[in-house]
Amino acid sequence: MFRSAHVPIRLLLLAATAVLLLFLLAPRAASAAGVVHLTSTTYTVNEGAGSAVITFERTTAATRGEVRYGAWHRSAQQFQDYKPVKGRVDLAPGQTQGSFSVPIVDDPLVEGRETIAVGIFGTYPERVGRPDRAILTIEDNDAISTDPRDAANPLGLNPAPTDGNPLTGATFYTNPSQTIAGTYAKRIRKSNPGAAQQLAAISSQPESKRFGSWNDRPGYVVAKYLAQAFHDDPNAIPLLATYRLRHLTCHRVSDSAKEAAAYKRWYSDFANGIGNQRVVIFYEIDALITAPCLSGRGLAVRISEMRSAIDSLSKLPHAVVYVDAGASDAHHPRFIASLLRKVGVHKIQGFFTNSTHHNRTTLEVRYANGLSRATGGKHYVINTAVNGKGSLRPRDRVRYGNSIRCNPPGRGLGPRPTSAVPPQYPLLDGVFWIGNPGRSAGNCGTSRNAPPTGTFWLRYALMLIRNADYRIR
Repeated sequence: MFRSAHVPIRLLLLAATAVLLLFLLAPRAASAAGVVHLTSTTYTVNEGAGSAVITFERTTAATRGEVRYGAWHRSAQQFQDYKPVKGRVDLAPGQTQGSFSVPIVDDPLVEGRETIAVGIFGTYPERVGRPDRAILTIEDNDAISTDPRDAANPLGLNPAPTDGNPLTGATFYTNPSQTIAGTYAKRIRKSNPGAAQQLAAISSQPESKRFGSWNDRPGYVVAKYLAQAFHDDPNAIPLLATYRLRHLTCHRVSDSAKEAAAYKRWYSDFANGIGNQRVVIFYEIDALITAPCLSGRGLAVRISEMRSAIDSLSKLPHAVVYVDAGASDAHHPRFIASLLRKVGVHKIQGFFTNSTHHNRTTLEVRYANGLSRATGGKHYVINTAVNGKGSLRPRDRVRYGNSIRCNPPGRGLGPRPTSAVPPQYPLLDGVFWIGNPGRSAGNCGTSRNAPPTGTFWLRYALMLIRNADYRIR
């Protein structure tokens, strides 16, 4: 009885000893099998090279081997800057070195250096050694062109425009799912499919992508947007709008020297991000219409800020630039024309009007023609995002001004974005939705229950769609 009771215990001790021996011997076996590691922690490739080769080696090669690899984005973006890879390299007996490639996308954007993380994993029979991760740096091969600018055809259109309008024949970039309205439609597709479908009236049109003070790295952000646009459709022209100035309460204010310097740096960086890409820029919404709110010094500072920004943008070889020039119901044309001349409108294609107003297109044409006569015949474009029903005239003009601009009821979408305008308007280069339809103007005036400024407001957007009038009149 005593001996038979101890037989299982001896067996358990023997089994435990065997497991311990296997455990102690396992590291020596793995060590004997060797390791696989990258040959460097850093790799570099020129953007125009087509691909980057990442090399690795193993310390033993008695048998066949396997090495799995991958690449992960850091500042570089998948498909825009490189094509993602993930796979396996098979090594023959005696082969101590191997490699894999990361395809690199060569685009025309001036982007600076960008990085990708690369690495190996899942090696067999060797274990993964160090380094197993590395940084691949893509060296940009683009610089802002110094070739003479083709003033008649800066966008490089084929056929080239012959009517003095550099936008004639251009196709403008459209990405319905990524617009403000399109993004909102995706959110409500299941809960409100009918409304989501209606929003296509807005999202299907070229959107003016807006950049401003909320972009701390304007060059990087605009370059990424343009890279996406180029990837989606290299033949389409992106529309860009900026809103960088601070518009404070109207009490004779002025930007400080520090703020003015930051503004100028912002636009220099923004211009560098655009580089050689073909774009249309609607520069600085509300820049001049708010000029009476400034002190004498403040106006001088603003003119200096705007001259600097226009200098930066006007040097871009394939950008068509228009500066904001207010609206027909805001200021006398002589006042705005004098400011346009001071900020350097002669260096760019022209100006745009009606950016935050709802005035009929023909009223704006009349106003813009007066500005053109006073600025040497400059061309212009008109914002028609929400002018389908014209402006809403208030009863109390002392309180609300010449029109109600804060989410006025009963308004509608205006003429769709196009450069194909009636021939009786020879100075009109196009009508565009510079203001993004459906964005709330905030809790103000007649819309106290509206969402905060800049928020997409479904009820307001559906009203604009319901009341749309796409005729140029």
